[in-house]
Amino acid sequence: MSRPSRWALVLLLNLFLAAAIQALAPDQPRLSDRQEYEYVGEHGLAANCPMSVYCYRVLVPGMLTRIPVDPDVRWRVYQLVGNTVAGILVAAIASRVSSAWAAPAIASILTQTSFGFAFTAYDPYTADPLVFVISATLALCWLANRPAFAFAAGLVGVFAKETVALTSAATALAALGARDRPGWPAWVVQGGIVGAVLFAFHWTMDTYYGWDMSGNAASQFSKGSWLALWWSSNPGLLRKGFFLFAPFGFAWFYAAAGVRDAPLTLRQLTLGALLPFLALNYVQNPERALANTFFVIIPLATVTLLRVPVGLALTAALTNGLLTAKVGSSSIWLPSAAYLAAPAAAAAVGVFWFLWAERRTAP
Repeated sequence: MSRPSRWALVLLLNLFLAAAIQALAPDQPRLSDRQEYEYVGEHGLAANCPMSVYCYRVLVPGMLTRIPVDPDVRWRVYQLVGNTVAGILVAAIASRVSSAWAAPAIASILTQTSFGFAFTAYDPYTADPLVFVISATLALCWLANRPAFAFAAGLVGVFAKETVALTSAATALAALGARDRPGWPAWVVQGGIVGAVLFAFHWTMDTYYGWDMSGNAASQFSKGSWLALWWSSNPGLLRKGFFLFAPFGFAWFYAAAGVRDAPLTLRQLTLGALLPFLALNYVQNPERALANTFFVIIPLATVTLLRVPVGLALTAALTNGLLTAKVGSSSIWLPSAAYLAAPAAAAAVGVFWFLWAERRTAP
């Protein structure tokens, strides 16, 4: 199969999966930030924005407001296109990690069905799909050693959501641990400038335009921020543990097993992402914060699944995907997570049994 044909299939696979999960999700979310985002889209950089942290996320609502179609349609098309593009980029990362023909397919399945992507099908009124695109772009730039392009993407992305600055910081931290890499200082510089631009934007709007995010729980650092609220709202360690498991399900374990065999550049980026995205858990619900690490977790998980027979790998990706998609999308059309966990766990046992047996028989 030619390269263009192969990537056309990857595009169709991501579009199909993104559309399927969107179709399975409820028509409207029970809770949403739509009102906040649409206010920002209508008022832009106007003074005295009352929407707290959403005021600074002007890029997505600002663009969508100018599209002359029904607001609900434009949000949902944006979510579908954003997730599709992000999935293709993760598939491209997986192709750099492994030349196996199944790598893009496995990565696409794990990406589109992950909690974070499925949650945008449940609540498309968010900046997250564009953030996914930019984070995946930054990761791909890191693997290809293209700091200038990453710099441009980061500068644009921080006006979509603050999370992009953390991904830029992850590449900068990765570069500090890879000082034998050609041009590594450029990665440190771009990460620093992107963070400085975000800080300057917040300071300027707060100082001269009357914006203020102090009313948002995320800014209450001395009181535990969102982490304290999340902890008190989810009683019981089992429930908390489930939400930490939910972003990627058994792909967490596949990713952990893939670290040893992953390329050095991917391991460096993973290490660089640890501190920024652990910190994000303090100011955002942990399940959503952790979901933003898809750009390293999915490629690492793909490394592991490519070590087992393709049929088993696809079964593991699909069964795990049904579980995480159920939790993320809140679909009434999928069985409960309790039922979906069984086949996903069985597939995971099969994967690790195969790996164990392979290691035992290795000379």
